[in-house]
Amino acid sequence: MAISSEIDEKGHVQTVKGGKCFYLKKMIADYIDTAVRIGATVFLADFLKRLYLCGVEYWRYFNYYVPEDRLWTILRRGYAYGNKSVYLMMVFLLVGFSRTSMTGDFRIIVPTATFLLYMPLYWMFSDLGHSTLTYSKWIREPHGLDYAEGMASNYFHGYIKLALPELKDDGIKHRIAVYEDKNNVTFGIDRLVILIPDEMWVKRVLDSKLLEKVEPLETRFIKRAGVDRPFKHDVYRLTRQVNGRNYYFAIEGATPMLSFYDAMQSNLSATWQMRELKREIWLKFAKHLKELIAKCPETRNEVHLIVYSSHDNHGNLVDVGDKLIDHMRSKTETIYKLENKEI
Repeated sequence: MAISSEIDEKGHVQTVKGGKCFYLKKMIADYIDTAVRIGATVFLADFLKRLYLCGVEYWRYFNYYVPEDRLWTILRRGYAYGNKSVYLMMVFLLVGFSRTSMTGDFRIIVPTATFLLYMPLYWMFSDLGHSTLTYSKWIREPHGLDYAEGMASNYFHGYIKLALPELKDDGIKHRIAVYEDKNNVTFGIDRLVILIPDEMWVKRVLDSKLLEKVEPLETRFIKRAGVDRPFKHDVYRLTRQVNGRNYYFAIEGATPMLSFYDAMQSNLSATWQMRELKREIWLKFAKHLKELIAKCPETRNEVHLIVYSSHDNHGNLVDVGDKLIDHMRSKTETIYKLENKEI
């Protein structure tokens, strides 16, 4: 009797454990099936929403498209998915097909009427609007459509790439060399120095106790859009000696940033988004401009960007002359280290 009782207890324990394992597996399977159905419902709701938006675009905003390509262009734009969305759809499809192959029942992953009735909730909550963080993330993406990249591209193609590279002994390096020979001086940087402070404000004449404006470089004329345009570059002398010399610099502020600053001050053009995200725009402008300059063989050795905070940690205004001195000292230390390595 004792042996029989022990066997019964063991069998009961095994039955309980087997039952728990069965219900756990069933719960996981039901969860996966429900998740796939919800995913299918969401993708279907998104498909129908995009179809609706394509219809509105086709009938209401037809003047934004060339007539012969209007339908194809709208559909191509309406059903363009990002990589994240494509990968997500592929995962759901793979999970759905694997469940179908395991059970042999395709209906377990097809959304029922109960699921489809929740689609209006997706349409309502997917249109709650963009947060400021959403705008920030959009600005950081490399699509070329935001304010910052537009300013950087226009500045690069409409000014830097035109005014600085060598054409007929008139590039920035040649003009600096001619200036040095003519005036018996030395430039600290044989490139155009462009200032990009976070305040975006740069005076007409640089405000610095360490810089003195002197004779500018020779003016360069380039025909552009039917106009013989002059390109001028001011020169400043560093009043404090570095390594026993008073260095000279061809230096100016980034004019698109100054224009953006003016736009933020004007009631005609300013928006709260511009003012809220001005630092994002400043950083994106500097980053994209640096990338354009580095990628182009004609300009990568013609420009030196100084991106900096207008105030120090104590709230005092930063003197751009100090920035140039720091650069010269750093340059001297680098040359000294290289010379020691060679020895």
